Amino acid sequence: MRIFGYILLVSGTILFGIMHLAIALYLPDLGGWGDPPGLIATVLSDIAGWIPYILSIVFMVTGIILIAYDFISNSKWGQKQKDEMKARNREFNTSREENRKR
Repeated sequence: MRIFGYILLVSGTILFGIMHLAIALYLPDLGGWGDPPGLIATVLSDIAGWIPYILSIVFMVTGIILIAYDFISNSKWGQKQKDEMKARNREFNTSREENRKR
């Protein structure tokens, strides 16, 4: 899963860079823009670039989440957290059973 996360992160970064390159190349041809949408929003609307722009951000965020999840679940820290949770669950279950017996 970590490799898929790296692939998503790298492809999202490349797509994000390409979109910013397209924005920079379109700026000399831009006649003007309004203040509420802003410069980048106006250019993205003109070049129909909203979908790839948002998709690049989604790819990067998903890749980071997958990498972090895999790191936490397979690391010593993650294993320590799982062991602590199991121990606390055992303590809770034993105390609950003792309270039921009373």
